[in-house]
Amino acid sequence: MLHTRQRRAGSTLLGRAVRAGWVIAGMLLITACHLEMYDQAKYKPQQASEFYADGASARPLVEHTVARGRLRIDATSTGRVDGDPAGAYITEIPIQVTPELLARGAQRYGIYCAICHGTQGNGRGQVGALLNPRPPSFYDQRLLDMPNGQYYETIVNGKGTMYPYGYRIQSISDRWAIVAHIRELQKNPPPQN
Repeated sequence: MLHTRQRRAGSTLLGRAVRAGWVIAGMLLITACHLEMYDQAKYKPQQASEFYADGASARPLVEHTVARGRLRIDATSTGRVDGDPAGAYITEIPIQVTPELLARGAQRYGIYCAICHGTQGNGRGQVGALLNPRPPSFYDQRLLDMPNGQYYETIVNGKGTMYPYGYRIQSISDRWAIVAHIRELQKNPPPQN
């Protein structure tokens, strides 16, 4: 019986030593991973590289990328005087209105606006008849008196039931082209039915 107790005590000590060995081995493996990740190969800014044909380690920025804090905020990009969000709306279209710009505006208007406002701008588009309230006619006195900057802001941010189109019509010149097209439509109102 004494002999059996000694075997049990010996196997318990052996089991503890094996478990302690596994724990120590695991701890060594964990610390080794940290060093491998810490000392990984990487390029520092402006460092040369043989990987790319131009010898640079970084790729050029994607076209039209705007660095943080460098976004242009002015009357052209906001529709407001000096780009101030609380400022007054501008009354003049800030880019040159050319026949090409008007043609582009007519095209963009046909894609994004005519479905609700109608091809003639009278608020009788295919979907506009289903909406309540219906889209306004650009020939209503309120919209005739509306400053150009407010049209621009409405295109970007939407208004009432109108969905914002700023993320769809991303080009600033396309937005102003639509405003210019609306102003051309307003010069020749369609006959009233």
